[in-house]
Amino acid sequence: MKRVLVAALALALTAPVAHAAGLKTVKVTQAVASFSFLPADYAEEAGYFKAEGLNVEQIATRGGGPDMAALVSGNVDFNFGVGVYEINALIAKRKLVNVFNMEDRSTIGVVLSKAAAARTGVSPDAPLVKRAAALKGLTIGMTRPGSLTDKQIRQLMRIGGLKPNQVKIVAIGGPLSLIAALERHEIDGYAISIPYDRYSVQKGLAVQWLDNPAGQDPAINPFLMSSLITTPREVKTKPQLVRAMVAALQHAVHDIITRSPAEIAKVIAPKYGKVDPQTLLVAIKAAKEVMNPTGRVTLKMAENTVRFDGRGVSAEALYKTFDPQFLAK
Repeated sequence: MKRVLVAALALALTAPVAHAAGLKTVKVTQAVASFSFLPADYAEEAGYFKAEGLNVEQIATRGGGPDMAALVSGNVDFNFGVGVYEINALIAKRKLVNVFNMEDRSTIGVVLSKAAAARTGVSPDAPLVKRAAALKGLTIGMTRPGSLTDKQIRQLMRIGGLKPNQVKIVAIGGPLSLIAALERHEIDGYAISIPYDRYSVQKGLAVQWLDNPAGQDPAINPFLMSSLITTPREVKTKPQLVRAMVAALQHAVHDIITRSPAEIAKVIAPKYGKVDPQTLLVAIKAAKEVMNPTGRVTLKMAENTVRFDGRGVSAEALYKTFDPQFLAK
């Protein structure tokens, strides 16, 4: 599976494409296609990238890790990345620059099948510690080992006081694979970003067990969620390109905050054609809660992210990757 993923990513990074006339092609990786990167999807569909002279190619890597690795290796210009993957680069002593934070709250939700939720004997409205402890003995799906979805399940286990062997965590792949595994009763639940947690709930397949966009886990609110990440070299040699990317994303975030869910849905519908209209509206309402109107990273966001990740990196080191010079004044 890993070889297939690497090969697919390499093909995506090198395959020839039809470039829009007069636009500069920019390659950007992201973990999956989801609302974790909604501002980028919106900027593309609303024409904000094009207005800045950019043809942005978004490359999904089916889970976090390879997305940031492609940036570090120089294969792409930017990464729509999450704080825990910036930590990977810090541990490897690779320098990255966070130039714009799009979302300052986690978009990851956890759902359980209705049957699994009933077996726990715990209400979805129960205190978080009880819902977390109720995962004992369940099989929960995530995208790939070490991903944000994997870490989210382990965060719940810590909250619930569970040992590593008390929950079976299985790597399934992307959102549609997780939904299919739940439908086939191969897993009891899964962790994924909006809209795909909402999808299973709206279809009557599952109940929402953890809703991070609603701020249900105060230990990770605020959180260093999705940002535009690049390298010191890009910042030094292509400042106008960085500024153009930030400007398009800032415009998108502003629209998502201020416009109605119906207006936003009309713009992004081509990107989410497999999501039914009602689920799309529900997911957009949740996504509006995670948008960062300032684009800035705070030390508190870095502290919560480092604590969530659990590895030996200081919050100050993560916070210092942020460079505010490209934000609109």
